[in-house]
Amino acid sequence: MQVPFVTTVSFADRDGMTVRLQYGVAAPSEREARSELARRLINQEIYNYSISEIRRATSSEAETLNLPEGGIILLN
Repeated sequence: MQVPFVTTVSFADRDGMTVRLQYGVAAPSEREARSELARRLINQEIYNYSISEIRRATSSEAETLNLPEGGIILLN
């Protein structure tokens, strides 16, 4: 069963400025959500990132996100 998670990722852009982005991730577990997000960041050639938060979405967030199985969406 897929569960929606809300994650916060930080990394430095090409100018050295810190960028913080939130993603919605649908995955069976927190570990798998983290792994899928990492895989997609690496595919976008973002290597020096940190996942500062990963938590289950609230029921209202989950309803709003409406993520498909395995889906990831940029929230901000």
